[in-house]
Amino acid sequence: MAQFRVYDDRGLKQYLEEISRFDLLDKNEEFKLAYLVRTKNDEDAKEKLICANLRIVVYIAKRFQKQGLSLSDLINAGNKGLIHATTKFDERKGYRFNTYSVWWIKRAIYDAINIERGVVPRSYLAKRIQIQTLKFIQKKGQEPTVEELAQNLKVDESAVSMALAELIPPYSLDETFDDSENPYIESVRLVIEGADNLISPAPEEIFYKKEQKEKLLNALGKLEPREQEILKRNFGLGDYDIHSLEDISRIMNITRERVRQIKENALRKLKIVLSRRRSR
Repeated sequence: MAQFRVYDDRGLKQYLEEISRFDLLDKNEEFKLAYLVRTKNDEDAKEKLICANLRIVVYIAKRFQKQGLSLSDLINAGNKGLIHATTKFDERKGYRFNTYSVWWIKRAIYDAINIERGVVPRSYLAKRIQIQTLKFIQKKGQEPTVEELAQNLKVDESAVSMALAELIPPYSLDETFDDSENPYIESVRLVIEGADNLISPAPEEIFYKKEQKEKLLNALGKLEPREQEILKRNFGLGDYDIHSLEDISRIMNITRERVRQIKENALRKLKIVLSRRRSR
């Protein structure tokens, strides 16, 4: 049986090297395995399907660092989502497993982060969004946009965006990425270039991050000046070096707790701005 768990960050490099040895699957191979899992609950087929997609979990987990969990914990959570996805995948729909599994991986990571923070969805709409998103994934193999959720739930897009803020933990600003890219392809490239590149990004990934930072800086313009300054200082955006909340407290002459409150509120606003842009 393959190893689907990283026990600590010290063993992470060895784990990355191990998963890089698993063969990738073409569409026909993938569908044959999925058929065996769906019709016969074939454990060997399930294991091959999981192993071929472990790299995508690492790729996604990296984007959620600095959220209170170690990278190994994020990978372990994502692997649980990947494993669960194999039990729900229906190859007859025609879409690839890696596209389908992304939501389950992210959902498992979101849940692990929220459990760590003691956060649970409060609103009824947030819970309806979870159910509707799952139905959409099962039918189309990809996540719905804010616009599609609003249409299906018959509510305003702004209400959906606010409810999504309850479900999704804030991204680390320097790790934000666009879900429309194909992380499977990228994860393959990173593994081919060596396991270390899954920890230290390759030049292409650095360039991509720079593009995302430009989008973030544009989105920051929608926030109040004080909110912009706190986020830029805390995450080292624009012309600012990275500052701790304590440093920002001294510079802006307000309490550390007040800085934290403004930061969290600004992140929620920023997430809504970004989700609206993505839905267009």
